[in-house]
Amino acid sequence: MYRRHAAREDTDLFPKLREIVSAHEFDAIGEDMEKREVQKFGEDGFEKMAARVAEIEGTVGIADLRQFTPQR
Repeated sequence: MYRRHAAREDTDLFPKLREIVSAHEFDAIGEDMEKREVQKFGEDGFEKMAARVAEIEGTVGIADLRQFTPQR
């Protein structure tokens, strides 16, 4: 499920975003997002939150997405 989501971002979303904003604006968006991440979650915030989510998913039994992904 995630691979399809990430692939769609890489092939549809981000290329379109780059078409409608300048390179400077795109970089500014990334810098702003990074700044907000540090403000909200501290240094290495994304990594800490990803680890926390993985722990919660394991606790509630949903860590393995294959159990929810239809087989071909």
